[in-house]
Amino acid sequence: MDPRDPRSKLHVRVGLAFVQTLRPALYVLLVASALVSFWGGGELFGRRVPHWAVSAAPTLFGIFLAVFSVYRIALVRARRYPAATGLFQIGLGALVVVLLLPGVRQGLLRPPAGEGDAVPELISSPDPRVRALAAEVAGERSGGERYAALLLRSLDDPDEAVRASARAALTRLAGADVGAGLEEAAAARRWREEARIRGWTR
Repeated sequence: MDPRDPRSKLHVRVGLAFVQTLRPALYVLLVASALVSFWGGGELFGRRVPHWAVSAAPTLFGIFLAVFSVYRIALVRARRYPAATGLFQIGLGALVVVLLLPGVRQGLLRPPAGEGDAVPELISSPDPRVRALAAEVAGERSGGERYAALLLRSLDDPDEAVRASARAALTRLAGADVGAGLEEAAAARRWREEARIRGWTR
């Protein structure tokens, strides 16, 4: 379509008027996804944010990217924005969506196992008091989900105090006791299922 054609100019004006209405939605979606990304899986005002917030972050940002893409492409087609810059921004947004996915995010936030991390060794100590304390520490640490496999194993520990400590640690990490009201064996199975759902274990 010839840009000098009056009908073409009308289409451009109508298109730009439409994309201008998308701006408020873009700001709202961007702020919402940023807040959920920063607080998802952590604590806010002393209270652990629900686990669904971790999944909500890529969803909200994905919706933002879709709206943003429509907005940018409309500007590019109207020759009001450089095509290369617009495509780069859309591609960068797609990369951010991937990085916000729960499994990818947990992998990036998980610190490398090093000699300074004594929890795996202590939770296998022959002393049940040390095992119980190590399980408690695992639940208190930031990114404690990396100890999920050890805590699940401790649910079958022969010492009652260790089992209780492991269950309390998992409850803190999950934000709720998914095995509440169940016998220990059934609760342990429920916790293993929950850990797989959350991506803590495979």
